[in-house]
Amino acid sequence: MNQPEFFSLRTNTLAALALTIGLTGCGGDSSSSTQDPVITENFGIIATAADDYTSGEVELVAIEETGMQAPGGYFSGISDITVNGYGQHYYLIRKFNGDQVLKVDIENPGKEVWEASTLESGEQGSANPYQLVFVNESKAYLLRYGKNEAWVVNPSANRAEDFFTGKTLDLSDYVPTDTDSQGDVVQMSAGAVVNGKLFITMQRLDSNYSPTNDGYVAVFDTTTDTEIETNASATDTMKGIPLIGRNPSNIQHVDGIGLVITNLGSFSAPFEGTSLDVVDPETYQVSSMIPDADIDTQINDVVIISPTEGYILNYAGWQSISLQSFNPSEGATSLATVNNLTGMDFRDIELSPEGRLWLADATLSNPGVRVIDPSDNSQADFIETSLLPIAISFGTVVANP
Repeated sequence: MNQPEFFSLRTNTLAALALTIGLTGCGGDSSSSTQDPVITENFGIIATAADDYTSGEVELVAIEETGMQAPGGYFSGISDITVNGYGQHYYLIRKFNGDQVLKVDIENPGKEVWEASTLESGEQGSANPYQLVFVNESKAYLLRYGKNEAWVVNPSANRAEDFFTGKTLDLSDYVPTDTDSQGDVVQMSAGAVVNGKLFITMQRLDSNYSPTNDGYVAVFDTTTDTEIETNASATDTMKGIPLIGRNPSNIQHVDGIGLVITNLGSFSAPFEGTSLDVVDPETYQVSSMIPDADIDTQINDVVIISPTEGYILNYAGWQSISLQSFNPSEGATSLATVNNLTGMDFRDIELSPEGRLWLADATLSNPGVRVIDPSDNSQADFIETSLLPIAISFGTVVANP
């Protein structure tokens, strides 16, 4: 289905739904008040890349039970990209040497609202922007992997020049000084906001990109943008939280558990330092959900649905990744491969607004997104993509027809 057909179909679907809601209200109690119907439609936002890494683009999916399609691609450019959705907009982040954030309205997917640089005037080298971490619709933090300052930004800005507020979070205290470091930067890699606090993971790799230094989490007050002293360690001079595992790549908050942090460890076997750590967002205590000693492969990504239900991407080597389910309360002993999905090239896993797993399958012969129903681990749908899916996010359009 081409792009005009897709959005014509979407418009007709919304109109039909609005008419149905209106007719349903006819013949009711004449004294009842009439309210405009509210229609909410969720979208999948998929960053894709060519197999030779010469290009990348974005594909959009209107979320349905089955038969989903991914019209695209939009904003063809470099392959080192990711996407972050928030409400009706998504933000295309062009990473290493791209140094751009594009704001896009899902309902007008072919044209950006604006395109902003992620470098301040005079800054040298790539900022390598990694993630937008949202506080609300008008405040977010831009994590810059190639710099030591995260930006405080306004995602609701209507102009590119109003995106960066001029405020920054300085993480330079975390650059290793008594050991080797990569480029004198902390490699901020992921973030999450919980109860008015921003948590930022930092990899602190050495000059060989090896995780010889402790990974850390810095904590900031989202009202004042000042760093919080966690007192998590009595033996260092830094305010943040030292992790058990090393090379953190992802952080997510799960009710009933806390902050779950994916640590990649070494990039090659034996993957020393890989783990799932749990940080209490109030006490800042750290524990292991899956410690390094309990797994001999690399934990590449994780989705935790509840304290007893989770999934990991288990990396054994290049294009040899398995989707495994597990019970977070039991750890590695409960790991089980799902539907023989093993020895494949999975790039991302995310939980959709409907509570289904979206698994980015970069198989060259048939790339796309596998939609998995966690209730029985069956594949509910497969969304073909033109290029290889590498990152997934979601957005929501709310309309009063």
